[in-house]
Amino acid sequence: MNKEENSSLHDKAKKMMIDGESWDSIMEKTHLRLKDLRRIQINEIDPKF
Repeated sequence: MNKEENSSLHDKAKKMMIDGESWDSIMEKTHLRLKDLRRIQINEIDPKF
């Protein structure tokens, strides 16, 4: 995967998390690991709330 694809998946996963999607459906659609999803949540979503 190149950087553009990776950042696109990252942004898609972030939007899905904010929309309240389940971890399983996000992992299935973006193919990111749970570890990556947790990092997105801790670093980018939680500080804003």
